[in-house]
Amino acid sequence: MAKLKKITSRLKAATDEMFSDEEIEIHSNRLALISGCRRLTEYNKNSITLEMKDMTVIISGEDLEPESLINGKMAIRGFIAEVKYECD
Repeated sequence: MAKLKKITSRLKAATDEMFSDEEIEIHSNRLALISGCRRLTEYNKNSITLEMKDMTVIISGEDLEPESLINGKMAIRGFIAEVKYECD
């Protein structure tokens, strides 16, 4: 029984990680849709830094424009050259 609980616990942890509320969709290199944002920490036309639950996401490019952060969701428009993840 203990072995079954251990397997079930590992499966639940893997499933939770797979279906996290943090998600980034890149459409071409002109639009990023991000879910799971806690806050926008830095912003200029060439770089946007977002705080997520377990990481920081830095989006670099040109003419970047963040749209409103509502319920942890944000859209970023502009020329996206790089997406960098920094784990906490």
